[in-house]
Amino acid sequence: MSQGKAKATLPKVKFTPWIRWKKRDKIPDSNKPGVYALAKFRNRPPSGSADPLDTNIIYFGETCKQGLSARLNQFNRSAFNGKAGHAGGINYRETYGDEGLDLYVATYPVSIPDETLGSSFIRFLERKLILDYVRKWQNRPKCNLK
Repeated sequence: MSQGKAKATLPKVKFTPWIRWKKRDKIPDSNKPGVYALAKFRNRPPSGSADPLDTNIIYFGETCKQGLSARLNQFNRSAFNGKAGHAGGINYRETYGDEGLDLYVATYPVSIPDETLGSSFIRFLERKLILDYVRKWQNRPKCNLK
């Protein structure tokens, strides 16, 4: 085991409140990498920090190298313009085929200075959220096919 590096403390996971998809440019810290959840709500979503186990969630995604806003824009191009670049966006288009009027996003921007630790944490967190969702609801979010 290598010596010299102190064990990093991992941050507490707290998502932003749900934000209407069309207003995703208002997401704080969207220039940072992180994890995001997408959900469809017929009525207004609950206020406060988004619950990552909400039954309305349809997709969990992550980005390690680019900011959340860039990754969400890739989703948008795939979901609503039919362009390649985001598997979840393609799945959304095939599953819903709508304009996203009831689509909301919540993000968890990650600020871990060590890039290796940060990207590993982000990838782990996305998979853990999917696992926790499956354990609670006995099914994957509709647009997380893999």
